[in-house]
Amino acid sequence: MKPDMYHTCFHQPSRTRRLRLLGLLLVAVWSSGCPGSTPSPTPTPTPTGPTVTAVSPTSGPTTGGTLITVTGTNFAGGAVVTVGGAAATDVRVSGTVSLTAVTPARAAGVADVTVTVGGGSATLAGGYTYVAPVVNPLPVITALSVQGTRPNQPANFADLGEDVVVTATIVDNETPINRLLIEWTADAGTFSGSGPSVRWRAPTGIVAPAQMRLTVRVTEPLDAVVGAGPAITQSVTATTTVRVHNSVKEIADLSVQFLLDFSDSNLSPAFVVRNFWDGCPGKADELGDVENNRKNYLITAYRIDPPTSSTVAFQGTCPFRSKKGDGCVQTPVLWNAIYKPTGRSETSQGIDQTTAVYRESRWWLCDSDFNGTTTNPIAAVPFIR
Repeated sequence: MKPDMYHTCFHQPSRTRRLRLLGLLLVAVWSSGCPGSTPSPTPTPTPTGPTVTAVSPTSGPTTGGTLITVTGTNFAGGAVVTVGGAAATDVRVSGTVSLTAVTPARAAGVADVTVTVGGGSATLAGGYTYVAPVVNPLPVITALSVQGTRPNQPANFADLGEDVVVTATIVDNETPINRLLIEWTADAGTFSGSGPSVRWRAPTGIVAPAQMRLTVRVTEPLDAVVGAGPAITQSVTATTTVRVHNSVKEIADLSVQFLLDFSDSNLSPAFVVRNFWDGCPGKADELGDVENNRKNYLITAYRIDPPTSSTVAFQGTCPFRSKKGDGCVQTPVLWNAIYKPTGRSETSQGIDQTTAVYRESRWWLCDSDFNGTTTNPIAAVPFIR
C-alpha cells in the first residue's frame, strides 16, 4: 500500500478534516481495500444449455438406421441424442448449431428428440415420427424363357458359343419395371444387355452336352413406400436350365456309332437301334432292316469313314429321299459280307444318310438310308435299304 494511502486510512486529523477524510477513506477502501482486506470476486456467467429447433428428415422406418440432422444451439462434442427415449448412434457434432445421428429401432408413432450436452438438455417434442413399412407384395416372376434365334429352334437349347435370348416376365403392381433391379447370373457363359430381356452366350470350353442354370434376381426398393431413410429392399429369384450341345458333333457321333454297331453281326438288332427315337417311323423300318441283315448276311469286313457332312436345321429336309429331320449326317461306308443262302460274297459301298431329331432334351436318330451300290444286286434280300 502507498504511504499516503496508509496515512489516509490510519492518521487521526481534526474533526472537520476527519469527516472529510472519512468520505475519502470509504471511497478508497471500496475501490482498493485497506491492508489485509480481500477484493470481491468477479461473477462467473451461468452456462447456457443446448436448444433443439428442428430435425430432418422428420420420419423414417421403424427398423431405425435413418441418418437425421438435428439443428439448434450450444451443441458440443460428447453430445448425447435420444429418439423416443432410446439412444441414437454415430452422433457427430458438426458445430455448435448442427449434429447428425442414426436413429434406433422403435415402434411406430411420434417420438421426442432430446440432445444432452454436459449437464444441460433440450427436447423437441414429437420431432420425429416412426413409420411402419407398408405391406407390399413381392414382385412375381411369372415366366423365364430361353429361346435361340434359329428357325424352329427348341426352347432352352443352345449350341456351344451360341447367343440366345433370355426373358423374365415380371409383374409388380407397385413399382415400375424400370425401377426394379434385375440381375442375371449363370453357371458359365456371359450375359449382355440389361433389364428383363438379355442375351446369354453359351460357353465354349465345356464338354457337351451339358446342363447350365440361368438365374434372375429381381429386387424392389421400398424406400419410397416407408418414408425417408435408408433403402429397404425385397427380392425374388427364378432359375431355368439350358441344355448346351455340340450338335453337329453329337449327331455325327450317333450316326457313326450306329453304323459301327450295324457292322458287328454279333450285336442284336434292338441294341443297334437303341439311339433311334421311338416316335420316328424310321426306327421300326431300321429295326426290320437289321433283323433281315442278321438273318441273311454275315458281315466279314467294313469301313466307316468320318462323315463328310453333318448339319443342323430344325424341321428341315435331308437331301437323300427328302427325309425330314432336325439334322442330317452323310457318312461314307463299305461292307464286305457273305449272303448266307448262297454263300456268295458281295460288297456294298456308298453314303449312308442318317437323320436326327431333338427330343426330350437330347439328340436321337430318326432314319437311315443307304445311297450306294452292291456287287450282287440279284440277292432276294438286299443287304441294306
